[in-house]
Amino acid sequence: MKGIRVLLLALLIPAIALGVGCAKKTIRSDSVGYTPSRVEPRPPQEAKTEAIAPEKTAEVEKEKKLEEESLREESLKEKALREKALQEEAARREAAARDAALKTVKLEPIFFDFDQWSIREDQKEIMAQNSQWLKNNPTVKVRLEGHCDERGTAEYNLALGQKRAEGVKAFLEGLGISSQRMTTVSYGEERPLDPRHNEEAWAKNRRVDIVPAK
Repeated sequence: MKGIRVLLLALLIPAIALGVGCAKKTIRSDSVGYTPSRVEPRPPQEAKTEAIAPEKTAEVEKEKKLEEESLREESLKEKALREKALQEEAARREAAARDAALKTVKLEPIFFDFDQWSIREDQKEIMAQNSQWLKNNPTVKVRLEGHCDERGTAEYNLALGQKRAEGVKAFLEGLGISSQRMTTVSYGEERPLDPRHNEEAWAKNRRVDIVPAK
């Protein structure tokens, strides 16, 4: 019986020793395999993104400025078109008013004494009526055409006709009509109102016609 116990002990001791050795190996293995946590470095791509961010900002600003400039140019174009349309409309209205006025022209000729270019007393009332019509129709411009009778040389009559036209212009200016609305010309004896050769015809031909200019 004692021998059996000794035998069992002899078998158990190596087994126990073997188990303890395995446990130690396991613990050692676990200790060796453990790695403490480390802070991972930032991915390269993220760092690259941060590096080019200022360039993207500059590009966005540039695009914004270009867009603002484009909008400003478009606004200026629209303004120019509106102004042009307003000018064209004003021109159309002025032309319509002028055409309407020309249909009701009441500008009487002014007559002169022989070899004279000053305004006669009996013609001043007619001049006043003419000036009033011009004031009522401010868009109308006129051409003052000086004429003479057939007596005298052609050269002399051209000069006399011009003096008569200038005399009418000065008189109308005195009545408030702008000189910018009036031009003068002389036809001398070339355009008689009455082709006869007598005093009555000559009296009609010594005149200044006030003609609306289109």
